[in-house]
Amino acid sequence: MTRFGYEQKSFQSKKTNFVFAVMLILVFFVWALLLSPDHGGLVTINITPELRVDFINVGQGDAILIRTPMGKNYLIDGGANIPVTEARREGRELTHNYLRSIGVSRLDGVVITHWHNDHLGGLLPVLRLYEVDAVYEPPGKFETEAYKDFEAICSKQHIKRITTKAGDVLEWGNELFVQVLHPEKPLSSKEYSDVNNLSIVLLLRYGKVQMLLAGDIEEDAEREVMKYGEAIKSQILKVPHHGADTSDYFRFLQMVAPEVGVIMVGANNAFKHPSPRTLSGYERVGTKIYRTDRHGNIRLLVGGKTQQDYSFKLD
Repeated sequence: MTRFGYEQKSFQSKKTNFVFAVMLILVFFVWALLLSPDHGGLVTINITPELRVDFINVGQGDAILIRTPMGKNYLIDGGANIPVTEARREGRELTHNYLRSIGVSRLDGVVITHWHNDHLGGLLPVLRLYEVDAVYEPPGKFETEAYKDFEAICSKQHIKRITTKAGDVLEWGNELFVQVLHPEKPLSSKEYSDVNNLSIVLLLRYGKVQMLLAGDIEEDAEREVMKYGEAIKSQILKVPHHGADTSDYFRFLQMVAPEVGVIMVGANNAFKHPSPRTLSGYERVGTKIYRTDRHGNIRLLVGGKTQQDYSFKLD
């Protein structure tokens, strides 16, 4: 007995511990509920130490997803818009389905490098189905059905459109530096090569790792990008134009000097990309090549604690 006339119970008793544990679980549950985006409160942010870049296997086309350490999502191109049955038969991804499969529910930005269908077509269902804050596009118009659909979707969904040109620095957060290196002026013709050479070229830097995402630029545009000199030297290069021999200007490749090149290309494609001459050039400068037709989806992980290392994960 204590001097107050009852036996003092320890805080460490089993009953008290059980009640404390239940209360802790309830507090955590309420906290998680309030932070859920479905309940109108604060939006949870998935913070990781790494920048993640997914080169999505969309066959003969480009689709690149960038996920920042602070949980922002940016999509560059979307591949072609093809039926689900065809994609399954060919073992390739549809971009909107891929985003859903990895839990991406909204996009902070979408970049359309140029207006060819193997880059624009697969973005149309993405723009219809996902919340998109802004679309970055090259200067000028392109009168095709896919382009008209793109304009109609952006208008209906109230998606902000931003014309993007050389010299622009994109506001994608303090953690990631993104600069546009090309193009400088609007499209001058509808010729196939001219449209390729309109491609938005992005220089991305996270920590001490630099990437050059070169769209479908051909030799004329490669020469223009070279005006930046040593600044374009990058550990990782998204190989221009699926490895075509129209985009293998060797001096450009020497200036970039990539340790790794990623070729986004369809298996047994009609264009016979990548060309042996292009592959030979990368071999000469000692670049390791990854290809979506052989490796499937390719994930690049950059950073961690040092922000200077990178690694690749393959399907």
